[in-house]
Amino acid sequence: MTSNRDAPVLVFSPHLDDAVLGVGASLAALTEQGRSVVVCTVFAGAPSGPSSAIAAEFHRECGLTQAPVRTRRAEDQDALTELGVKPLYLEFLDALYRRHGDEWLCRRSDSVFDPALPDEPQLATALLNTARAVIREHRPAAVWTCLPTGNHVDHRHTVLTAALACAAEGIDLLLWEPLPYALTTTIHPPGAPGPNPVNPGPRHLARKLSSVARYRSQLNMLFGADWAEQICRYAHHRRRATGAAEPLWRLGERTATTTKDSRRLR
Repeated sequence: MTSNRDAPVLVFSPHLDDAVLGVGASLAALTEQGRSVVVCTVFAGAPSGPSSAIAAEFHRECGLTQAPVRTRRAEDQDALTELGVKPLYLEFLDALYRRHGDEWLCRRSDSVFDPALPDEPQLATALLNTARAVIREHRPAAVWTCLPTGNHVDHRHTVLTAALACAAEGIDLLLWEPLPYALTTTIHPPGAPGPNPVNPGPRHLARKLSSVARYRSQLNMLFGADWAEQICRYAHHRRRATGAAEPLWRLGERTATTTKDSRRLR
């Protein structure tokens, strides 16, 4: 991250919760230092028309009976306000709501993790053009996004978009370990701690937990009742392993081995 303290940190979050779940304590530490932070959620658009069967199932599981995206945006706004972070929402549709030709892109509950999903070249082009425009508008000191751990198609789109946009615009890119996927995946450090420029402490983790609690529709589906304990255990584990509760990596400085299939719909 550059030394320009007047420039914001720009965070590309695939979904309405990924940034806070992954680096909420780091965002708290940044804003405590007086840094400006913008969290740009990529797949935050509201679909029109009827939902697919798996989208309807997801809504039922989360108790999202009406205006699900609007409800989730409201939760995200509350969570980011808790951290003193500015939200920015893009209108791209979550994979659950996207179509491929005359069919739904995802036709099974685990389709979002399928590496053989059809390519979406028009989406990829629109994502890259938009990300570059966002970077040019905000002129950030650095960009953060999540590793594609768990192989969610929206996470894959986001990290590739961020990497291409940052390379084109000459901006540093750091990547966080996404929760809950990293809970069931072994991250192998490259031999040195991840370069977290703020290295949050216990009070920042407490602020993260307070922020995460705002995602009422997501927590039971993603973690179960003991979500706070799982997040704290993971932070303790990563601090012991890497020296940082929320390690950040540069492209090419990490490998990951999946130890258990992701079971939850995102």
